[in-house]
Amino acid sequence: MADPGEVVARLVRNDVVESVHHGHVVVCAADGTVLAARGDADRLTYVRSAVKPFQAVAVLDLLASAGKDLTVDGLAIACASHDGSDDQQIEAARLLAEADLEESALQCPPAVPREPATAYAQRWPYPLSHNCSGKHAAFLLATVAVGADPASYLALDNPVQQRAREVIEECCGAPAQGPGIDGCGAPAWLLPLRALATGFARLAAGATPRLERVRDAMSARPALVGGTTATDSRLMLGDPALVAKRGAEAVFGVGMNRGAASLGVAVKITDGGTRADAPAAAAVLQALGASVDEDLVRPPVLGGGVAQGALEVDIAVAALGRTAAAAG
Repeated sequence: MADPGEVVARLVRNDVVESVHHGHVVVCAADGTVLAARGDADRLTYVRSAVKPFQAVAVLDLLASAGKDLTVDGLAIACASHDGSDDQQIEAARLLAEADLEESALQCPPAVPREPATAYAQRWPYPLSHNCSGKHAAFLLATVAVGADPASYLALDNPVQQRAREVIEECCGAPAQGPGIDGCGAPAWLLPLRALATGFARLAAGATPRLERVRDAMSARPALVGGTTATDSRLMLGDPALVAKRGAEAVFGVGMNRGAASLGVAVKITDGGTRADAPAAAAVLQALGASVDEDLVRPPVLGGGVAQGALEVDIAVAALGRTAAAAG
């Protein structure tokens, strides 16, 4: 059985611990040094959508080889796990149009938007509404740009998937194992959690010109990356020094640009519930001096529409930030 990790957070309702979340949290420097950890820093994890920023670098590489490029908005939507709002769907559709393709080329499943106003108006699932449609549209654009068959854009021997694996390994400093199949149908790679944290430290630092472009696009258009209520978007909206990306099954990656010493934080909640991943990351970041909304660090527990407690991140998790700051 996989190591459940350590206690990361407790849900407290009316002074009673109602639920407990276990997991793994690691803080790394851009050179791969583990500065602090709770649980297993080497825990092999499907990193899911948290690696979209690195997949977007692969898209940039292939487009550049064909003399093409992405706009800031196009790059942000390529990194997105979006809510399906009108502007997010429009931006994904624009990438398809650049490739002279229609929505039917997308191989992500149909979905209903998660953004309430759009969901009310649309009421029917379409591939463009899927939270990964921006990444898929960017994959298609890169595939067409290099003359490959768009029908093969998710295949392991497709140029975009080959380059995506190479970039993930280059940026995170570890072999990408697998793959499995992600919920959207794309390859899902396994990495040690420390490698994901390292990748986000390098992303925050803008360690290469391509990573700098991805970081700046996510920072410029954080609401495209998730949505106005998405936890990764909210972290970036709250502090321009942060670059964040959540993934399915309670994976969370975030980098903090601290000038000469950028740091990366990676979280995996073992039970896969996303209630505790962002608060754990936010608590570490707050200890590092980031500007973080208090209800991200300590989300209220409601009863009758009134706060009856909170999700309390374990004190040892918050202490990781202070340990990392001292070590870094």
